[in-house]
Amino acid sequence: MAAPLTFVGHAATTPAAGSLKPGAGSVVRTTSSASGSGSGSSGRAAISASAAMLLVQCRRGRGHGGATRTRAAAAPGQVEVPPSTGLGVPEELQDISIAGRDVDTPHWSEKPLEDAQGGLTLEQLDWPNVHGLACASSGFLFLFELVRFCAGQPPSDFECYAAALIYAVIYSSRFDGIRTLAPHFRVTFYATTGWTVYYIAHLLAATNPVIFGHWVYPAGIVFLASSIYFYKHWIERMYRHYVEDRFRPYYVPGLVGLMYFHWLDTVDMLNQWLDPQYWEHVVVDLPDQAWTIADVRLTGLFMSSMALFMITLHNKGVLTGGKNTLITVLFTIFVPALFLTGTHATLQASFP
Repeated sequence: MAAPLTFVGHAATTPAAGSLKPGAGSVVRTTSSASGSGSGSSGRAAISASAAMLLVQCRRGRGHGGATRTRAAAAPGQVEVPPSTGLGVPEELQDISIAGRDVDTPHWSEKPLEDAQGGLTLEQLDWPNVHGLACASSGFLFLFELVRFCAGQPPSDFECYAAALIYAVIYSSRFDGIRTLAPHFRVTFYATTGWTVYYIAHLLAATNPVIFGHWVYPAGIVFLASSIYFYKHWIERMYRHYVEDRFRPYYVPGLVGLMYFHWLDTVDMLNQWLDPQYWEHVVVDLPDQAWTIADVRLTGLFMSSMALFMITLHNKGVLTGGKNTLITVLFTIFVPALFLTGTHATLQASFP
């Protein structure tokens, strides 16, 4: 931004060499000799030189819109305000807004249930990096958790802390490449990242409520904002599909099922918000509540990351069409929920 102009007294001027003395006024004066030929020409030359220098300085000081940037010293009692640089908005935050508002971009396929041809294989994906290592670690961790669920054992603190670290790495390492995807994929990623922030905070609160119990307040705000962001975009998008006679009813069960589980999350979160001593009070009637919450969050973290992995498989052509849709809806929403309910049905807990 161009620097602000400060005018003191007469118009600010830039002196030519030798035309002004220190402390001289703002008017350039030239004097001619009382006698001698050429005095008029020398005066005109001096004026021309001064005008030329002034024009050069003004051109150098031109900012956007043509305003000069020449400044005079501030008068006594005045404060010279530095130019405003403005606040920069990170590209990720800008893209969250751009993707959320874009409900008009055509869908990724006119025949989404048909398999795409010419894609990569699973082995050809870029695995040897931090993101790939974290994804593989989450898979092995969840296999261990399935065995533990069946054995009826509670999670250890180490397991919960390790899971929080693994899933934080998975999401933080994906922001660089996400902006090349279609808007509805980006909305899903950004919303899932917000949900994951709350899931990790809730997992840590159940693990150590003394230290992490209050994290559910700020993380819960992120969760609510992510839910509004996600469902607003997808409901508007599906309505547009309906108006354009392109409505796909097989997406409705997945969206409604996800909405139901997020509603349970919201009710449970409000129960904690309304009771500052929640973790002390809940164990009186529900001694297994922390155990259940931890396992719910561990399962939700893996399923959310798997849903994003299914998007990656689609975009890379590894697994596309109806197979991708069916696996995503069944095995990232309904099957895990039923399995978790069955293995924890005898615990003295309530969710919400």
